[in-house]
Amino acid sequence: MHLHLYRSTPMRKLLAILILSSLPVLALDEKPILQPGAMEGGLYSHFDATYQMLDGGWSYYSAPSPSAPTSFGMNGAFKYGMNESSDLEVVVPWVLRDADWAYLQGRRHSFYTGFDRIDLSAKIQVAKLGAGPLAGFSFPLGNERVVGFSPEWGFTFGGWGGIHRANRWIDGLATWSITPQNSSGFRPGDRQLALFNAGLQLDEGVAPVFGMQWDRQGVSDSSGHSRGIERQRIQALPGCILQLDEDWNLEVKVPVVFTGRNTYGTFGLSLGLVGSFEP
Repeated sequence: MHLHLYRSTPMRKLLAILILSSLPVLALDEKPILQPGAMEGGLYSHFDATYQMLDGGWSYYSAPSPSAPTSFGMNGAFKYGMNESSDLEVVVPWVLRDADWAYLQGRRHSFYTGFDRIDLSAKIQVAKLGAGPLAGFSFPLGNERVVGFSPEWGFTFGGWGGIHRANRWIDGLATWSITPQNSSGFRPGDRQLALFNAGLQLDEGVAPVFGMQWDRQGVSDSSGHSRGIERQRIQALPGCILQLDEDWNLEVKVPVVFTGRNTYGTFGLSLGLVGSFEP
């Protein structure tokens, strides 16, 4: 029955809409701002595989695919502390998606790869509170199949904050991203997001971390048009941070989308090699 549903043209179009939207790139992080003149650079890689489908009523059913579609991606990220109350962040994301992803879009036996939109953003700290507003924009560049629609300018606004005490911390942010070119209403390129990450630094250079993320996104079909569908998902972000030396850390996470609406349940592995350099 699953294979029959998968080959059904209306069902496959719906699946294509949903799978195109399942792995958006997060441009901003929730960490505190850097010191003036400090720099942080990282290379992040992630692998994700689907295991279930989630319909419009937040209910599970088996993903109607010959095998679990998978996606691999890498992000290059750079941060710079501009002054005592702000820093600048840039993210360049690249994605590769396997033949099953392509098949859901009607491209048999082929994979595709390309860049998502490049993001530039800034965070501002208010009166040394460890919190403040943030703003950024996305350049109208990238592979249309990866972005999910013809790349246009996008804008992000929100807030961030955190509490750090001795060897433990909790950081979070909330953002709203819009793509004005895609007209009014909640459209492809529009996204709401809220997340937090908490950690505990141990003496052995290991810090267990755990986070949660909710996001809501307007999505498009394989031709880049809106069909009035939006996707929501909630995922757990367990992992750890391993201190390699004074400057370098390895961030390991196992993201799991365990519930949502009009999306796929996914599990994966995320690795980030991050270097921090003081002025």
